[in-house]
Amino acid sequence: MENTTINGYKLKYKLGEGGMAEVWYAENYLQKPAAVKVLQKRFCGMPEVVSRFENEARLMVHLNHPHIRNIYDYSTVDGCPCMIMEYLEGKDLSQRMKEGMHFSNRQLITWWNDLVDALQYTHRKNIIHRDIKPSNLFLTEDGKIKILDFGIAKLRDNVTVTQTGSRMGTLMYMSPEQVYDVKTLSYKTDIYSLAVTFYHLVSGVAPYDASKISDFEIQENIVRRHIDTTVLPDPWKGLLPLYLGKNPEDRKELRRIDADITKSDETIVFTPVPPQPIETIYPPLSTHPAQKTGSNRFGYIFLVFLIVTGLIVFALNKDGILSMFGVNQDANKPVAEKPVPKPRVKKQPQPVPSEDLKTDTVDARNDTMTSTQVVTSEDLGQKEAEIRNRINDYYRMRQDCGSLSRFFRDTVQQYYNRSDELLTRIQKECAAYHGKWRFTEADINSSSYVFTYNPNGNTYVDFSMLYKIKQNEADDWIPYNIDVSVVFDQQMKIVRIVERRIEKL
Repeated sequence: MENTTINGYKLKYKLGEGGMAEVWYAENYLQKPAAVKVLQKRFCGMPEVVSRFENEARLMVHLNHPHIRNIYDYSTVDGCPCMIMEYLEGKDLSQRMKEGMHFSNRQLITWWNDLVDALQYTHRKNIIHRDIKPSNLFLTEDGKIKILDFGIAKLRDNVTVTQTGSRMGTLMYMSPEQVYDVKTLSYKTDIYSLAVTFYHLVSGVAPYDASKISDFEIQENIVRRHIDTTVLPDPWKGLLPLYLGKNPEDRKELRRIDADITKSDETIVFTPVPPQPIETIYPPLSTHPAQKTGSNRFGYIFLVFLIVTGLIVFALNKDGILSMFGVNQDANKPVAEKPVPKPRVKKQPQPVPSEDLKTDTVDARNDTMTSTQVVTSEDLGQKEAEIRNRINDYYRMRQDCGSLSRFFRDTVQQYYNRSDELLTRIQKECAAYHGKWRFTEADINSSSYVFTYNPNGNTYVDFSMLYKIKQNEADDWIPYNIDVSVVFDQQMKIVRIVERRIEKL
């Protein structure tokens, strides 16, 4: 592909490669630089992926804003679609944070104001980005911030790309509605994601620790728990909560920050608090006139002289002075006691571990702590096999809506995107669903199972499956790749079930 010319731009060398596309450095006849984004060959035969790529080009070509990466043209190369874009030198904010870059309060306020302008501009055009996060915010070498990657953006009135219900975006920065209701997204989802992104930039800490909690628990936190912004400095402590409401209607419209709201340019990210100088810890000496007189100063000096002289005289004549007062120093010495020997404790032999008591240590997490459970390999294997069978039975028998009581209690804590759902309502919904989709199959990838054991007895299970549906026996199957999270209680009842990702094939 090197030296290929596309719409007047010659490809010079590859700049990088992502999950879906390659990016090449190119120049035109006048040596104007450009970045050419080319869809990877393996995706060029997938209509849905090509459509998503074309969607990005179609949206970006209508955008002309100083803080949004510009697109110049759209074409194809070797049978694959490509975009000719503005060439940027610099790094995204995610890379900058990984490298330990310090962001000053003044920088952050400037970036916030620029991004507010950019998003208000796109929202006026009814374009929703849907994936605002640090890695999609690019900081150029001259200090300008730009929004990248409109690949999963959508027009508010165009649901072509989203009608399958696919959950697109990066989980850590998703809005609650992206987790549970992707079909009815509004521009308020960008507002929430921008606020979460700046929480990370300002505090230096991601809102959720993905190394300690599962994706399922992160989703739970996004939907149910408010981010604590009280740890942030001003003006962020009072500003970001306006945009972090769980209900989109509770989020305020984005507004700029007064650039003069902070007088200092203090670095507030990844910066330790400097130690306080010693001289400022103690209060200064009083400057009252009475304490400055010469007579008072002479009196203090004479008093100190008398005390020091007395101590020296006492040290030189200690024995004589003590005997004058009848004090016998030897009488005050403690009498040495012979140590009483301790009785020997007979050493008990250590028990020999039985070969039948082999154990596995399993890390189990709950919402507030990490604990360690010890379970036998045999019990663990039996439990996991039982859960696998339970899941297979659930998907095999889903069409028999009356049998759902085998798998659920009368009230389910979370049933997909709803909380505290009554079993009777689930059964009615089941009957309506399978009245339309009369044929379903679930092919679960057995190697995808991940089990997490909670000290309260619940078991978290994550797995992936190929799920197929059709209305009539003669119809072609409609396939979906789905990632599922299920929580079983100790009685093997499903207390929570959610679909974390749905991708129509």
